[in-house]
Amino acid sequence: MKPNTIVIRLALIIIPLAFLAAGAGVFWQGTGEPYPFETLRGETVMIRGHGLYRYDTVNSSSQEIGTDIVTLLIGIPLLVTGIVLSRKGTLRGQLLLTGALGYFLYTYGAMCFLTAFNPFFLVYVALFSLSLFGFILSMKNLDVDEVTRHISDGFPRRAIAAYFIIVAVFLTLAWLGLVASPSLTWAPPNGLESAITMVIQALDLGVIVPTSLITATLLLKKQAWGYALSSVMLLKILTMGAALIAMIIGQILAGVPVDVVVSTIFVIISLSGIILGIITLKTIRD
Repeated sequence: MKPNTIVIRLALIIIPLAFLAAGAGVFWQGTGEPYPFETLRGETVMIRGHGLYRYDTVNSSSQEIGTDIVTLLIGIPLLVTGIVLSRKGTLRGQLLLTGALGYFLYTYGAMCFLTAFNPFFLVYVALFSLSLFGFILSMKNLDVDEVTRHISDGFPRRAIAAYFIIVAVFLTLAWLGLVASPSLTWAPPNGLESAITMVIQALDLGVIVPTSLITATLLLKKQAWGYALSSVMLLKILTMGAALIAMIIGQILAGVPVDVVVSTIFVIISLSGIILGIITLKTIRD
């Protein structure tokens, strides 16, 4: 069995599971009111109190529901498009499929380790596992030299490299500013709420920042892996960027205080990534 066939089969399993998990997050609301809860560190947070995310805080549940909406409206359709085009043997389809799997990997990895336990925990684990191995096999199946040959002259190489450097610098400054001082004083960092540790910050600092810097460096050197990694990363941002914007909107609608400056920068970075992702799709010749 060819790796590409395995990837498609894994992706086909992801679709109904993601539809089930995200659909439950959006439509399973129930009744109940938010209530205060004292965390292990003595802080008081507001727990949602109803729906699938009843044991998550109002802040985190608003972001989870925003992500679920993006998964239903963008993530799953993008994955289906990637499957259809990949079956036709197009490079654009393979890159779309890989990028979509990257989105599901990040999203449900975070859901596994950050969302309060609920009846869909094993579904989150299955989605995390399926997208992890699907992403690895899809990247393994990617011919980086072929990607380079099929990218037209309109590919904004320097702009994309600069974008990934900005992403890496911003995430590093934002998250280190959040956790550096508490790491020395044992004080709980802002945004920790009822979580045990900083899951998103660990993923971003440990995976996204290094990958962004490596991608930018390879792109500036015009190496094949730079074109391949940037294409996959940008196609992942098509959905992840939309999810970030939806999270911020969800926080505002739920009455959660947000840092206007940081949120604005996240929105600008997300929109820029979406635009560059669309441009990348257009510059790939099948």
